[in-house]
Amino acid sequence: MLVYRTCATCYKPETKKVKYSRCGACKKPAYCSKECQAKDWPNHKRTCKFQSENRESLPAKGTEGRDLLKDIKKWFAKHTQLLLYAAVHAMKVYGPADVHLVKTHMLVLELQPAPSGRPAEFVYKYAGLRETKDPRYELSADTCNALASRAQENRLWFTMYVKCDAAVYLAPISIELGPRMQYIVGFGPPDTEWNGFLRRAIDKTLEAKDGKKIKILERIAN
Repeated sequence: MLVYRTCATCYKPETKKVKYSRCGACKKPAYCSKECQAKDWPNHKRTCKFQSENRESLPAKGTEGRDLLKDIKKWFAKHTQLLLYAAVHAMKVYGPADVHLVKTHMLVLELQPAPSGRPAEFVYKYAGLRETKDPRYELSADTCNALASRAQENRLWFTMYVKCDAAVYLAPISIELGPRMQYIVGFGPPDTEWNGFLRRAIDKTLEAKDGKKIKILERIAN
């Protein structure tokens, strides 16, 4: 489920034959074409600087911390739609009047290494909606301001804060809304049980009642 990363502009998923390139400066967003990268630049340039600075503070190559962060990024790329589903419902973004939390909050997800011990496999520990300025997450004022300034007509930016042990991956994701917010509508009706679904999807313990939500994710991915 949800195996490939998606284009930061058009949201089209990668395929086995076509691998996407990333921003050369911060190495964060992936793009399916130079056209999509150019289209996204007015938005991405707001966060590219602090993401590039974050790269400078990464654990040294070859260390356990660096390897863990690399595994988190691989895992994140495979579960982008799932995390967006959780963020949409956690922030209750169901219409144009519901987007205020997107500027000030982030979806915090804490993971644990899976019992299998295999790289890039994790299990759920905690998920919740938190303010970007919450001192527990140690985001600088400049970073919080950059995240809040990304709002743009017909586009939403969600911030994901993914943590495992001491490794943290801060990942802003933008999505185009389309006419009448049709993209957000595609995430289905309000889901107050999004956290339980997120846990089951991560831990691979899905239940029969999750079938409709899985179909929503498959439709979004396509």
